Amino acid sequence: MTFRTMRGLAARAGALLFVARVVGAQTMSGMPSGHVAGTAPVASAAAATVTIHHGPDGNLIDIGPIDLPAHAMHDMVRQPPVTALALGMDGWGHGYDVEITDAAGKPVPHEILHHMALTDPQRRELFTPLMLRLAAAGTETAPVILPRFLGVRVRPTDSVLVSVMVHNPTDRAYHGVHVKLHMHVTSASWWTPTLSVYPVYLDVMPPTGGHSFDVPAGRSEYHWDGSPAVAGRILGLSGHLHRYGVLLQLEDRTTHKILWSVKPDTDATGNIKDIPISTFLWKFGIPVRPDHVYRLTAVYDNPTGKTIFDGGMGAVGGVIHPTGDDWPTVDRANPIYQFDWKYTWRDTIAPNDAPMRAKHP
Repeated sequence: MTFRTMRGLAARAGALLFVARVVGAQTMSGMPSGHVAGTAPVASAAAATVTIHHGPDGNLIDIGPIDLPAHAMHDMVRQPPVTALALGMDGWGHGYDVEITDAAGKPVPHEILHHMALTDPQRRELFTPLMLRLAAAGTETAPVILPRFLGVRVRPTDSVLVSVMVHNPTDRAYHGVHVKLHMHVTSASWWTPTLSVYPVYLDVMPPTGGHSFDVPAGRSEYHWDGSPAVAGRILGLSGHLHRYGVLLQLEDRTTHKILWSVKPDTDATGNIKDIPISTFLWKFGIPVRPDHVYRLTAVYDNPTGKTIFDGGMGAVGGVIHPTGDDWPTVDRANPIYQFDWKYTWRDTIAPNDAPMRAKHP
């Protein structure tokens, strides 16, 4: 759903324009623009707008201003609206970074950013007919920079849906906050990357809607099976787990071969500190093909002796280079695509959202 400090050039290759560490966080974009029933918002973002500014080397997406009282959870803040924006750039995307400032232009801790997601409704995901998850950022997302030989194609007519959720877990109030996403784009008129890449996203829960699940006491396992629409080679992967998550694994069920397996770095209390970024450039990626079935598995080990409601997520984000047919086209009549559209626009909720909100303190 979700990404941490990039380590070296190769590590950065596994993190462009995809949800690698915040892939789980962005699945919360369907939360209502307002608050949970029965709790009055303590902060108003009625004046917040989402705008895009075009520059010679990319775009700046600016969200604000937003007032954030101290100790304000996301359901206590009237969130900025989901907004559709035209990118207006003809080139290749090769990175992004997030800047957060207050009304005086002073830096604000990234802790206030629950998540920011850019979704492309004109392109679809590889494994599911969802809208393409183009970029995402969360509390711990470091600047994402691709090696020069990789790029994501961006055209002037491309549009994105911008969804932002903020909160303030700190002891200090912040006023007039602006969240700014800098997209680094190189003009197509003078540069073409060696490899054109796309984001890729997988989740152990149903393709769209809420992606959290209850975690029972003891060891539990969750998985999702699917096939890519076209062949490709995965160049990098990372993932997202919640507390007491102990394993993420991608398996080729057709050949019974484990393609990728990672154990998160946790602290003594089971909190996830880091999920390593895995890159496969040295062997030109992990091949996936449409005639094979792949399984994503998330494993939890809950020592509390009781069920943790909505305590789990299991998602993977990565970068893939298509090697076969053209990237699959969007089917706007597909019910999954239509639900994803409504959910992103906050026009509906997923079946597992209702109990989550009912249990929310």
